[in-house]
Amino acid sequence: MRKLRDVHTFYDPASHIWRGLPTPPLWNPDQSLGQAILGMLDRTRSKVVQICADSGVEVTGGEMYLRTVRVSQNLIKLGYGNPEDIFAMAVRNGEHSAPVLFACFALGIPVNTLDPSFQREDLGHILAIVKPKLVFCDSETLDELTAACEMTGVTPKVIVVGEKIADYTHVEDLLVPTGIEDTRSTSTTLHQHPPSSSAHLHRSLQSRLPVPLDLHRPRGQLLRLSRQRHPLRVQLPLLAVRTGPPFLAGSIAGATRIITRAPVSVQRTADIVQRYQLSVISFPPSQAWAIVNDPTTVTADSFRSLRLALCGGSVVSVSLKRAFETRFPGKVLEIAYGFSEVGYAVTSTREGFYRDGSVGFTRPGVEIKIVDENNCALGIGRDGEILVRTKLVFLEYFGNREATEEMLDGEGWLHTGDIGRFDEDGLMYVVDRKKDIIKYGNYQISPSDVEAVLQGIEGVAAACVVGIPQENGNDLATALVVPSSKTIGSEFILQETAKKLPDYKQLRGGVHFVEKIPMTPSGKILRRLAKEVIMG
Repeated sequence: MRKLRDVHTFYDPASHIWRGLPTPPLWNPDQSLGQAILGMLDRTRSKVVQICADSGVEVTGGEMYLRTVRVSQNLIKLGYGNPEDIFAMAVRNGEHSAPVLFACFALGIPVNTLDPSFQREDLGHILAIVKPKLVFCDSETLDELTAACEMTGVTPKVIVVGEKIADYTHVEDLLVPTGIEDTRSTSTTLHQHPPSSSAHLHRSLQSRLPVPLDLHRPRGQLLRLSRQRHPLRVQLPLLAVRTGPPFLAGSIAGATRIITRAPVSVQRTADIVQRYQLSVISFPPSQAWAIVNDPTTVTADSFRSLRLALCGGSVVSVSLKRAFETRFPGKVLEIAYGFSEVGYAVTSTREGFYRDGSVGFTRPGVEIKIVDENNCALGIGRDGEILVRTKLVFLEYFGNREATEEMLDGEGWLHTGDIGRFDEDGLMYVVDRKKDIIKYGNYQISPSDVEAVLQGIEGVAAACVVGIPQENGNDLATALVVPSSKTIGSEFILQETAKKLPDYKQLRGGVHFVEKIPMTPSGKILRRLAKEVIMG
């Protein structure tokens, strides 16, 4: 492999800080997202920018522009759009999600995106913190939202999306003509001075938004979309960091976005990829594993149209990457590592430069260092907590100064809570979460190490490993396994892991078979719930 340091990433041996390329933002970070999106929609008036896979309805840039303007103006008529307003959206990615979200950006209204599958307890917890003035809610979620509002005493105006319900404003009521749709002046009059928090968020997102793959040049540049019809899929709820950036980047770059309100499934994914000849797709490891392990739905030719397959949100194992690329010859599964506090990925892989277990190089405009328990920077090859610094990061956890100060220090470093290291060439490796590390004897066990072995066993569709605490202070590594074969047994799994893992990493807590691994809507493993399943 040719020299990589000082080409893709830069290292300061004195401070032990790694820096990405000094590439300026593609978009002007001083404009609002609303202005950027309206500007692109205005320039792509005749191009199809959104296709609903459920109904087949196509929307051009001009139509989306008009819908966004009407939603904005009708919200103003209802008395919304003030700096203190906060909205929430508990909706799937339907036909009206984009114009509503774009209108909020244009008006400078902060939006709290919630997953519509949340139950009343989760909805209530967030509503009590945010206290939104208005909530866009799927009709199927309305009962849970109403119960959550009663539990918390929060009384937002609710606008229903989906089926129309008596006594509730429907989102289509915001799409009626206003008579003042002067599209040549709207982009400057709608958004004058957004709230400072929103303006900061808009600058942060635009300077960090991925630029999806240049589809007319060799692969390797993560995210640059031409204005031709190169579809990308946005299927997950809008709250997911992996979904939000492609949603926004695709919109600003003029891509055609394929949406669906249907739940994520292998069948649905394969159908959308083939029907619309998708160029870009982003999914969590759990979904990637389901695709790789599906013996009938997905064929080697299913993903022929893909130019970029991006995976992130939790640990992407070597075996998953290899399995995906073996199953789909000629396709590369690129890996991104990031988190919500910086808007997207802070590292990403590049085709031809992958090494087993790495999450790629530091991205442009990002600084990363590895520190020990005393917050002292560590050198190359040493494990420690990953700290990240960028020019634009989140302002705070809303209403939680203590959590903010724990995450963001006085020098602007984000303390991620992840354990990782850099190799000599600047490729970063994420070992695990600090709080997820399993301790046995004098050893520390990374759950992802054991999970990678489990995923490589024939008959295992998905796996999660947690530590079950014992009175003697040890944690017993214990596995939840979703089988893909009716004949596979726990003894076989224990024997296979015993062959490939050192003694201290053995599954002393045993193997428990389940129908599904507890996960967030965006595909991250909920290890706390996994422990509860095991412990009964």
